[in-house]
Amino acid sequence: MAELEKIIWISIILIVIILVKEKLKLALPLLLLLAGLILSLTRLVPSIDMSPEMIFYVVLPPILFDAAWNTSIPEFKKEFSKISLLAVGLVFLTTTIIALIAHMIIPGFSWSLAFILGAIISPPDAVAATSITKGLPLPKKLVTILEGESLLNDASALIAYKCALIAIVSGVFSFREAGFQFVTISLGGIIVGLAIGYAFLKLHRFLNGNSNAETFVIILLPFATYSMAEHLECSGVLAVVVLGMFLSWNSFSLFSSSSRIQMSHFWDVIVFVLNGLVFLILGMQLPQIIADIPHSNLPVLILYGLLIFGILIIIRLFVICSFPLFSVNQVKKETGFFSQAKKEYIILSWSGMRGVVSLAAALAMPLYDDNGILIGQRSTILFITFVVIIFTLLIQGLTLPNLIKLVKPAEEEEKNEKELNILLIDQSLLYLENMNGSKTMTDKIVTGMIEKLKKEETELSKNEISQSTSRIEWRKTYFNIELQLIEFQRKELIKNYYKGEYSLEVIRKKEWELDFWTTTVHHEMETLEYKN
Repeated sequence: MAELEKIIWISIILIVIILVKEKLKLALPLLLLLAGLILSLTRLVPSIDMSPEMIFYVVLPPILFDAAWNTSIPEFKKEFSKISLLAVGLVFLTTTIIALIAHMIIPGFSWSLAFILGAIISPPDAVAATSITKGLPLPKKLVTILEGESLLNDASALIAYKCALIAIVSGVFSFREAGFQFVTISLGGIIVGLAIGYAFLKLHRFLNGNSNAETFVIILLPFATYSMAEHLECSGVLAVVVLGMFLSWNSFSLFSSSSRIQMSHFWDVIVFVLNGLVFLILGMQLPQIIADIPHSNLPVLILYGLLIFGILIIIRLFVICSFPLFSVNQVKKETGFFSQAKKEYIILSWSGMRGVVSLAAALAMPLYDDNGILIGQRSTILFITFVVIIFTLLIQGLTLPNLIKLVKPAEEEEKNEKELNILLIDQSLLYLENMNGSKTMTDKIVTGMIEKLKKEETELSKNEISQSTSRIEWRKTYFNIELQLIEFQRKELIKNYYKGEYSLEVIRKKEWELDFWTTTVHHEMETLEYKN
């Protein structure tokens, strides 16, 4: 009950922070982290223990699933070589270099402890990456690389972490066995994700298109998949990512429109709440982390954390700038220091924020080895990890938006929304013209639809329909009038309900239509703001 009360109070603080976010002009994750640090120092609110089980089994599965669901599979395949280099190659290189440096500079650090530290802080965090870069004007290629990296790097880092952990608790380590474990754990996770996704595909028909049942099953699947993979000693991260991508690829034909709308709204809320609570609770962990560390050692450990933070940036910049795999086409076409390729290098290099997964891995370290001997330096690893996370989130997270504005990466040329609309209209016209109507009424309806579509196509093809400033202003005015009309209808709807002339079921149905209309208009207005 006490923990529930803490969560309620922290949730209230989360709501208050969200309300003041716009005035402070800070990214929500950073604002929540700072608020958590302030609360931990002032001790105004009792802290909640961030257990590894809560992160790995409760927070991580839905966030990974949502990110995988919203990942473009064609874009992911196109950038897979770069994603795999960052998610696997860079993680292992970072783990090794950090281990070497930690072993040299930190007194009493054995090789196994040094590799543990390297594995813990090597992966940029999925939660941090998607939360801080969301809404920033990044080219789609960079977004795909960053999100793809954040989906896969946790798996490679956690596998390296498990291998180093085995060395600590057992006192035995083999590079050959570690490599074999990496392959089997990774393949096992992929197989589990595909197997559960395929099983759901086959069993889905028994849900009979019930949107509530479909949504509930989709909620459970990420948790069940992660848990099953971990129990089978496979990668739960890879299993959930593969499941999310597999179901997303089949979602167009698998789910009804009502189910997709319901799932979309649910995931938006649950991921938003989880991200908010995680960053707020992360900032509140400071008292627990420094409890076992002498205060005289804190300045030295902070310097270690700052040094490792700088090394992380240098390693990432070196890998991205050294491998011709990145932006090969641009390198051939452009010269100069501020070529498009160099702009992408800078943004990618500065986007490696660490987060809750690293802290959860540090917290998951056991207190004793297999012989019952206390594992030394556990508190040191935990504090350095926390310091590195804070530096990456605050320094990189605070400066990344301004860096993007300064560098101004070029947007990729893409087929726009107007072209897609015209394509769909052309295909629809062809379909209607080939439709064989058996009744006069059908012919009249088809003819009316054809005329309407041709009129829409003519309007879309006009030169003035382009996104000029005057056209954008015209559409803004149009949408504002639409919103006023919706609000008028809503007031009239409420008046008629209060009069008792219509049943609540009929009122709710019309209310849902108005809500859907409002959501569509707001989406169009947000699109205009982005283009403007």
